[in-house]
Amino acid sequence: MSRGPRSAARAAAAAALLVALVMAQGCATLLPRRARGVPIDQRPTPTLEADTTDSSLEPPPPATPPRSEPVAADRTETPTPSPRPSVESVMTPEERREALTRIVADTTAASASVKKCSTRTLLPDQESVYETTRGLLAQIRSALARDEVWRAESLARKARQLASSLSCP
Repeated sequence: MSRGPRSAARAAAAAALLVALVMAQGCATLLPRRARGVPIDQRPTPTLEADTTDSSLEPPPPATPPRSEPVAADRTETPTPSPRPSVESVMTPEERREALTRIVADTTAASASVKKCSTRTLLPDQESVYETTRGLLAQIRSALARDEVWRAESLARKARQLASSLSCP
């Protein structure tokens, strides 16, 4: 039951297309390139003995031969570096008061946001922000207890920024 010359032409075109696809199997532009060589997990690992036999890999001889006894000149004391002044000692009393004012403002805002959300059921991402903010508030308290004003100020700023993303009505 032939439909005519058109169906024969279509069948011939389809057969020619099929033959072209089969013949193009080796063409790199039509098919993905196959990896050549040995896969990395099947390559042999060089042994330590093979590495030590190569004389080019030996370390160069030391510049000075090792001494068996210390020389008197080696026993001289090196001056100890003076300890760095802490950040708090560099702060003037006015700067310290301003920093503490900022810390109080930031922790108050962060604590208010945390308090609003404490009785709510939170989504997982909100729960993560809530717990992280609470952790930062605890770190602020411990930094202030150690008199690390600069650290407490940094943590308070982070806590306020993080708590601002909590949206609990």
